[in-house]
Amino acid sequence: MKLSPAPRVRPSRYSGHLDPDFWEPGLPEKMESLPALLAEGETVQVGGRSRVVRLVLFRKRRPVEAAVKSFGRASLLKNLSDRLLGTKARRSWLAAEHLRERGVGTPPPVGYLDRWRGLRLLESYYFSEYVQGLTSFRNELIRLYRHEPECARLMALLETVARAVRALHEAGVVHGDLGNQNILLRRAGAGEWRDVQFVDLNRARIRGALSNRARARDISRITLPSDFLRVFIEMYFAAPPPPAFLRWERFYRRLFAWHTASRSWRHPLRARRERRAARPPETTYPAEPDIWIWDERSGQAISAMRPPDRRHYYPAGNAWRTAAAVARAAFPVRRQYNRLIAECYARPVDLKRRFGVALHPEEDTVEREAALLEELGPIPVMLRFYRHRGPAHWALVARTARALKERGHPVAAALVQDRASVRDPARWADFADQALGQVDGIADWVEIGHAVNRVKWGVWDWREYGRMAQAVAERAPRYPGLKFMGPAGIDFEYPSVLALLDQAPAGFRFHALSHHLYVDRRGAPENTQAGFDLEKKCALARAIAAASPACEDRLIISEVNWPVQGQGVWSPVGSPHVSPGPRHGDPSVGEQEYADFMIRYLAAAVCSGMAERVYWWRLVARGYGLVDDTDPANWRPRPAYEQLRFFLKQVGGGKFMRRLEAPPGERRLALETEAGRSVVIAWTHGAVREIARPEGCTAALDALGREQAGPGDVVRLGGSPVFLLDAGPAREG
Repeated sequence: MKLSPAPRVRPSRYSGHLDPDFWEPGLPEKMESLPALLAEGETVQVGGRSRVVRLVLFRKRRPVEAAVKSFGRASLLKNLSDRLLGTKARRSWLAAEHLRERGVGTPPPVGYLDRWRGLRLLESYYFSEYVQGLTSFRNELIRLYRHEPECARLMALLETVARAVRALHEAGVVHGDLGNQNILLRRAGAGEWRDVQFVDLNRARIRGALSNRARARDISRITLPSDFLRVFIEMYFAAPPPPAFLRWERFYRRLFAWHTASRSWRHPLRARRERRAARPPETTYPAEPDIWIWDERSGQAISAMRPPDRRHYYPAGNAWRTAAAVARAAFPVRRQYNRLIAECYARPVDLKRRFGVALHPEEDTVEREAALLEELGPIPVMLRFYRHRGPAHWALVARTARALKERGHPVAAALVQDRASVRDPARWADFADQALGQVDGIADWVEIGHAVNRVKWGVWDWREYGRMAQAVAERAPRYPGLKFMGPAGIDFEYPSVLALLDQAPAGFRFHALSHHLYVDRRGAPENTQAGFDLEKKCALARAIAAASPACEDRLIISEVNWPVQGQGVWSPVGSPHVSPGPRHGDPSVGEQEYADFMIRYLAAAVCSGMAERVYWWRLVARGYGLVDDTDPANWRPRPAYEQLRFFLKQVGGGKFMRRLEAPPGERRLALETEAGRSVVIAWTHGAVREIARPEGCTAALDALGREQAGPGDVVRLGGSPVFLLDAGPAREG
């Protein structure tokens, strides 16, 4: 940028540039006493040798608040560099003018003034208008992390800033010190920000098109946990980030981390002053393991860090506690597993009250959920008390539980932790006090904790779960009517379940082992993992319960579902941000597959005799529910809802009798309805095939209860279960 002629306030004092609109009678005299004016002004920021003071100037005779940044004296070598390249004040002004001309946010520049004496720079000031009502990216992140840990708001903030940084770089400017504190913005409402402004431009460089390396070096100064940084970079590019950019970003981030770590010995006096002036914890970032963000869209907590970074924080004790637990339990669990496998499908099972769903009550939708639930009959219901939602939410859940019990539904409650309550046992204890008191006499089961082997849910150390269980165990004698289940692990990670059971308080036993058993998110419930299909995984989980002195011999599957294709951030696997570009290994399934997998899962888990109860998560949810609430005014029951309704109508109050012989890849389960009518449920796991209609079969109904079309003596079997009425429990097709 070409400089305007540099006016002098006094020929022997300052040189530089001031916006002509700010010239007024008396300005030269005011600038003559600038150091004294700054001493009297309001200091709004201090950093290193520089500070920012708010003054009142006049633009066309009207008062305007201005921010004046004064740069401290530097070494002679730095002064020589400033003679050649321009002072910090001049570079700030040049960059600000360039950004304003290109529509990129920065406080409107007013000018700069320098005072030289020979080769020494004695004073240097950058002037801009003072913009009211701004906060910083840093402060907003801290506020969200500590006080409003909501994913949608965090993602909105990241996207606002990412787009602004992209605009900065597209304008050909490298900021040079793009820390979170140097990105200002205006809060426009709950979860809304605008008017991003870049400040502290003295290190900025104006270039043409920026390389990936230049962009990466700038972004490497932005402070975010690694998974939030991944999302930020994807938002910045709105496309898969170039590999070259990612390599340079990692390089410069490591370099800057070393630069920061070495600060204490490079600038010992400054570092000592900063330690003495330490900020209150509420004004600083939480430690990365303590960042806990809730995503209401997908109904889960989200990970702040990528797996390699999370591993740095895993307590070493978890590994040896897990190894010790596995070593102690290996032979007892093996014996119990062999026993249970021999019993699998070997005995009749009463199916009444075995199949449940979870609800997520909100004030404006709870009655609509209740109406949908009524169509499924008086089945068990799981309700979750979320610690982070607070007393008003807990009261709503309690009212819902009471109403459901009055309508004949068995009610279970789950106590869901957040990181704050895990770190502070008093918070958890108070939460448990209130929740247990509200469901006493209403609930039959209470689950302690939620997905506690996933650190995103707030538990990093197995002993932390032990303290949670201890708080509930101390209160359990007050509520003799409640049965407790846990430790509420998730997925096929049973070594951690063994270690968590070892943390159960002395003298306390879970009445059932609860687990969130997602057998294979990438396919059918019959799929195997390490040789274990659904029934075998259920048998192994129950074997752990039977072998553990901390648990009774019962398994309750307290959460399971499949993510539905095309639901974006509302899906558990799409949250918190849908990455641009093709997806690989996406576990989502179509709505019909979801419905078929659900019926097959419920039938196998319960009829095998391995699971006492299964709760489907959940009744209404856009990304994974039985009912799609994308349109708030018109909820849409999915095929899974209709199939579950028919399944429950047919066999929900009946009895499983036996598993019939069938070719590989085919399942046939013989049941009786509550009225004593025989039903065979059949499906294939693989290719569609045709079988002879069983003798005596009066109807072959699809999963929705419709008569199957085709020749009367042939039944077509596929992945969608078929109901063969009056086929007889002992008869085979």
